[in-house]
Amino acid sequence: MADRRMLSRSISISEKVNLLPDVFDMLLFTWMIPHTDDFGRLHGSPAKVRALIIPMLEKSNKDVERSLTTLHNEKLIQWYEVDGDQYIQVVNFEKHQTGLHKRTKSKIPENPQTSGKFPESPAQGKGIGIKGSEQNGIEENVNVREGNWGRIALNSNSYEDRILNLIKECQIKSYNQKDLDLLFSYIGENDIEVIEVAVKKASGKEHLSYAIKTLQGMIKDGKTKKEHVMQVPRNVTQITSKTRTGKFVGWIPEQLKGPEVSVEEHEELVNIAKKLDEKADVS
Repeated sequence: MADRRMLSRSISISEKVNLLPDVFDMLLFTWMIPHTDDFGRLHGSPAKVRALIIPMLEKSNKDVERSLTTLHNEKLIQWYEVDGDQYIQVVNFEKHQTGLHKRTKSKIPENPQTSGKFPESPAQGKGIGIKGSEQNGIEENVNVREGNWGRIALNSNSYEDRILNLIKECQIKSYNQKDLDLLFSYIGENDIEVIEVAVKKASGKEHLSYAIKTLQGMIKDGKTKKEHVMQVPRNVTQITSKTRTGKFVGWIPEQLKGPEVSVEEHEELVNIAKKLDEKADVS
């Protein structure tokens, strides 16, 4: 089990997190993530959560229980019970973590109501993936991909799976576990589409390092979002504008493009838009 976890910057603008009723709820949720196992699970009794996650805060077991109830109701975690013991499953754990293709069988039982949603993956013996039938305690029917280096364990329904499939399609045959871990480490900080473009550019190349160097070059050039690598259709004009939720990039057909406006006219239109936004917020 890893001793650290990824925490995406997207959590800062997560509506679910920001709408939690108490700052302590936000803190408890983010602080529990590094303590989860490779499947996003941890022991869930309020006393154990308090001792493990917030040992130096002056919070009671009741405070923790109230917060866990809130996080469960807001669907940020699943707080469940198996054979009289309480456990926690962080929702969408796989979406934001890397390196999960190396994980072993979880020691914490999964939520019976979502059984099968979080597939167990094979352990890595000296860096080589092994089938479930080859070691006791490991799940059967594990997907693997062949590379010159060896058999690479594959976690289904994940971004790692998606990238590994693309590597195979692009006939990149030479790579090792270190190469994959490095490539996977860019997931979360960069859109998956950017990583896929880098892999596609390495199509037919002998080694995965070409894709990694290509990706690093794209990141250096500021190409970290999918709109940065989307191909602009013909006979259209790219437009970029600021919205209340961030930057928007899109295209409009040339035949729909209106006349150019002066700086003064543009400022006037912006002021009108701001006034409309203010009226909408008041109403």
